[in-house]
Amino acid sequence: MRSLLAGEQGLTLVEVLAALSVLAIGIVAMISLLPVAGFGIREGGQRSIAVFLAADRLEQVRHAVGMAERGSDPFGPALTPFPDEPALAAPHEAFTRSVRVEDCGLASGCSGLQTPGVRQVTVTVTYPIGAPHAAAPIGRGAVILSTYIGPR
Repeated sequence: MRSLLAGEQGLTLVEVLAALSVLAIGIVAMISLLPVAGFGIREGGQRSIAVFLAADRLEQVRHAVGMAERGSDPFGPALTPFPDEPALAAPHEAFTRSVRVEDCGLASGCSGLQTPGVRQVTVTVTYPIGAPHAAAPIGRGAVILSTYIGPR
């Protein structure tokens, strides 16, 4: 019985060098993408924290409105104020948070609709966007969550 590889002598040096050069180009290309991937991961983490902080503040507003007396204006003077926060407590000191309440019963309405008794609550959280290997942020991103609250 004759072997199928009886006439084979192996790969030539040119074939090995060609394969190694193609492999090296592929590895260098993948390594060059690592900083971009790291930037995306950091940005995604910052954005996730910002969404959490905005949702948390919306829940605090909903809770304060729910604790208001039935029939009273939930956004009257008795409501716990939600002042702008230029810097949050550690470990989120690089984030800012603000709350805006818009009366939908006014002439301008909310999102084009005029609805008496309904308020639009908007929470905006900004976060730093950093470049790879940069000491300071290169900009700020923002997460905006909005909801409507009506009379009970």
